[in-house]
Amino acid sequence: MESNRKVDVAVNVYGKPYQTAVTLLTLLKHSGEWINKIYFIEEKFQPEPPRFQPLLDKLGDKVIYFKPRSWFGPGNPKFKFLTKLKKYRHGIRYQYAWENSDQEFLLVTHNDVYFKKDLLKAYIEQIGEASGIGRIGQCWNCPALAAKKCDSESYTAYKPDYKEIVTMANTYPQARTSRYAEVIDPKKPWPLPECRLNEYMAMINLNKTRKDTIPKGKGSAFGSNYGLDTGVKWFADMNNMNHTFRHFDYDPYAIHSWVSLKNAGIAAQYNIELYQYEESVAKKVLNEEFNFTF
Repeated sequence: MESNRKVDVAVNVYGKPYQTAVTLLTLLKHSGEWINKIYFIEEKFQPEPPRFQPLLDKLGDKVIYFKPRSWFGPGNPKFKFLTKLKKYRHGIRYQYAWENSDQEFLLVTHNDVYFKKDLLKAYIEQIGEASGIGRIGQCWNCPALAAKKCDSESYTAYKPDYKEIVTMANTYPQARTSRYAEVIDPKKPWPLPECRLNEYMAMINLNKTRKDTIPKGKGSAFGSNYGLDTGVKWFADMNNMNHTFRHFDYDPYAIHSWVSLKNAGIAAQYNIELYQYEESVAKKVLNEEFNFTF
């Protein structure tokens, strides 16, 4: 593997200053040789007064800081404005990094990840000709897994029509199947609604995908939330444009939502006690492993 191959990193930051620091410092500890720049995107609205400056100072010239003027959160941006209005478009998660990176690969990560080993090396070695690599699918929510029709490794082999998906969802109801009628295009029902390259720890080949993604192509923005979750529409668009993706189980390399393992970190957004507990654990780790507190 070429030792000079570099990757840019995109992280959207909503609160969790200590967990954010653990994410980026453990990533640099194990995969620093592959990292060119870290795009630190501070979301416009925060759960508490932001306290990111000490971390930004520590990262130094490795970091590119950006705070968008607009912000959609989990909402859906108006598609017709995205190609024309850059400031509007940059309110989409990861979009600023997507458009400004000059590297072949972009690693997208959440800000509550603990890296244990060199995941970037593994991703670079394993991605091959695929357009992206990471964990594919929210299969635990999918009736197709319950029906033993497909999984993360075989999602390209199972392409049911709309009627079969509806029947399967009614036979094997899951947490979000009641919303399928809202999000499935009957004329183009594949990939299934829970299929995506999970954006909490994924690497994308920008050279392959950027030409087919807004603002250059017809595909939805990677961080947009049309459908059930972030990246679902982009993943569907890319698959239907013949892009391929590599499923990779990152468990030996990193832990998502590593403090509490509760619902991928979402629970802490609505529970101040849980939020404060998670931050206290992360602060202790920062002090013990990196001799860094702020």
